[in-house]
Amino acid sequence: MRILVLGGAGHMGEEIVNQLISRSDVSITVADAAAGKLAKLSERLGSKIDTAVVNVDDSGSLISEMKKADAVVSAVGPYYKYATKIIEASIAARVNMVDIDDDFDATLASLKMDSAAKKAAVTVIVGCGASPGVTNIMARYGADKLDKVEEIRLYWAESATDPAGPAAMIHWFHITSGEVPMYINGDWVNVKGLSEPEVVEFMPPLGKLEVCYTGHAEPVSLPRFIKGVKDVTIKGAIFPSRMLDVYKTLSELGFGSAETFNLPEGYSIPVRELSVRLLRAMPRFAPQFFLDLYNEEMAKYAGCAGATKVVVSGQKDGDPTMYAYDLMTDSVRTGTATPAAVAALLLARGEVNKHGVLAPEGAFAPDTFLKELNAPIYEVETRKRQVVNTAKLG
Repeated sequence: MRILVLGGAGHMGEEIVNQLISRSDVSITVADAAAGKLAKLSERLGSKIDTAVVNVDDSGSLISEMKKADAVVSAVGPYYKYATKIIEASIAARVNMVDIDDDFDATLASLKMDSAAKKAAVTVIVGCGASPGVTNIMARYGADKLDKVEEIRLYWAESATDPAGPAAMIHWFHITSGEVPMYINGDWVNVKGLSEPEVVEFMPPLGKLEVCYTGHAEPVSLPRFIKGVKDVTIKGAIFPSRMLDVYKTLSELGFGSAETFNLPEGYSIPVRELSVRLLRAMPRFAPQFFLDLYNEEMAKYAGCAGATKVVVSGQKDGDPTMYAYDLMTDSVRTGTATPAAVAALLLARGEVNKHGVLAPEGAFAPDTFLKELNAPIYEVETRKRQVVNTAKLG
């Protein structure tokens, strides 16, 4: 059994490789366009992996490499640029795949390829990281307990320093600038990114944080796979709040735009990339009092890189019932890579018997996935506004 990891020498891809090695004895091919990074990874892991230099823009070599695998897992971003291109190659190669796409627009474009995947008898699972991914599974788990599902509210919070690379920061601008999709009153509507602030209580040490509308994949996919739900919304935040305020200000002033900024000297750069460069340079020029306050606030969150909360509401036995799920991680990298590795192993073992382009909630039995994931997820059941049960799922 062989799994191909695309972008496997990158930040997320390398951790997916680590998780596959720790969880199985599957053969692994790590593919990446960066030959130097591949060489370093091969030196570290030795005979545990094979490597292949593959540029996903070269569809011929990509399809050829895919055909050698039983399943493919893709960590190649940005997803709004590469997701559908890689899915097209998967369908052409007739090999099942999973990715960690967390871009709402790329997810929508991927789901539109469902008929082509079904025709080729291929299974494509999109967005199987932490959020989207585990959040979708938690939503499905709660929905399956209800007789009628009415509302799914998702919340997430992520450290401003994990991950701190430019790709993560550009992604933040992508999901907060302009309008983003939500599912409200039975229909998809666009709302302003970073609007409708709400205070939500996450697990310690985060506690109460202000979150706002963000563009994630869950409102795009969940109404398609959980029938009857009337509202699916997602709000998120970066902590500490001091950094969220900086991002908000930049976004409100238009500095999250994807448009290109041109100078008379002939130099040009996307506006949001310019903002990212300024943010990454901030420790060198920001006033000391700001940095001191930032460090003081950040110290409160030691050991926490992110958290998610999923609240599923509806009717059970005629009573208004709500299931709330909480999960915290000490590493966004591990929290994203682990579910992707679990999904790839389930695909490679033939434990997903559906074809088409699916989100996690449409592909996996929640019990099976959560057992494989083995993460500390906490559930609170509330009936008639009274807590009736608490449980730890993993």
